[in-house]
Amino acid sequence: MAIQRVLIAINVRWWNAEAAYALNLAKGLTERGIKVWLLANPGSPVHQKAGTLGMEVIEDVLLDSASPIQQWRNFKILKTHITENQIQLINSFKSNGAFLFSLIRRFNSNVTYIKTRGVAVPPKRNFVNRYVYCTKSCDGIITTGSLVHGWMRTLLGEKTNQQLRTIYYGDSPIGEGELSETSNQRRELGIPQESLLFCLLGRTQKVKGHQLLLDALVLLSDLDIHLLFLVKDPDEFPQELTSMKKFIKDHNLQERVTILGHQKNLHSVLSVVDFGVIPSLDSEVNCRVCVEFFSMGIPVISFPTGTLPDIIHHRKNGYLCRDKTVGELVEGIRWMSKLQQGSSNLRDQALSDYRKSYTLQAMTDLTLDFYKLCRSLKESR
Repeated sequence: MAIQRVLIAINVRWWNAEAAYALNLAKGLTERGIKVWLLANPGSPVHQKAGTLGMEVIEDVLLDSASPIQQWRNFKILKTHITENQIQLINSFKSNGAFLFSLIRRFNSNVTYIKTRGVAVPPKRNFVNRYVYCTKSCDGIITTGSLVHGWMRTLLGEKTNQQLRTIYYGDSPIGEGELSETSNQRRELGIPQESLLFCLLGRTQKVKGHQLLLDALVLLSDLDIHLLFLVKDPDEFPQELTSMKKFIKDHNLQERVTILGHQKNLHSVLSVVDFGVIPSLDSEVNCRVCVEFFSMGIPVISFPTGTLPDIIHHRKNGYLCRDKTVGELVEGIRWMSKLQQGSSNLRDQALSDYRKSYTLQAMTDLTLDFYKLCRSLKESR
């Protein structure tokens, strides 16, 4: 039986790469004519963004509640939703509420249950987790990269008969059109016309490695390079941002660093970027920023963190540092600077890799194939 009705549970309270993965998947499935319900925390960014896209959101199930009474209510409400809407498959992204979906799967043989693991923390190796992820509790597991896949293999054992599949984050292009080195755009951003422009896109958390990148910039005073730091939310970590600005001033980097907040037209800004930098020290298991860069044909220098070693092919579509040090960043930026505003071969390969593996269509195709496999195996038992 073809899969036509799907429930995606993504109960996170903030907007992050995992939330973007779930919402993008919902968009991709909807574009294929599949009816999708999103189970999200009321008032969360996922809830709000789903509403603007016209998606149906289930708001009366509070999976994060610690109350047994509320969880019993959750079970009854979910069971009603599943029955009345004839939902065939549940795909959950968080641990909270997973036992409810497993119960529903047990009581309703027509429901297939898939778990997606996309967090940067390995599951604890204990009986409870092994049971939660085994075939008795769910029909298949999607991991967002080889690192997470390895964690699940370790937890379940190499001889497990559980279905596991790695499916990378996919997204629509940031914008259409060729990259443009327009002088007007650089002038508007206050960036020197001839400087090699590299871009850091994301939050100002210390774990993102921004300080190491600034340290590297100090050591690269002989190069005509400029750092564009696009902060997704300047108010999120104000203390870290203040500390970075002080460092920039203390080391006379004001003419070499531009910090900007949220950009409505990200495509226009990124169109003048030569290469991206992702010096993250941890996490990055969903590779969202890397996919955004690649969709613009922008090669990336990155630390070997999370899923990035799966995505960055050394000196082919970017530069993968050997370790997470300032020295490696310096070496990578020097190597990239020798290519004079980025090699066209690197750009072409980055864009080609995106179109082949990291589009919304690619993620949706692979997920649907996995859904069908897990459902067919369930029906054959």
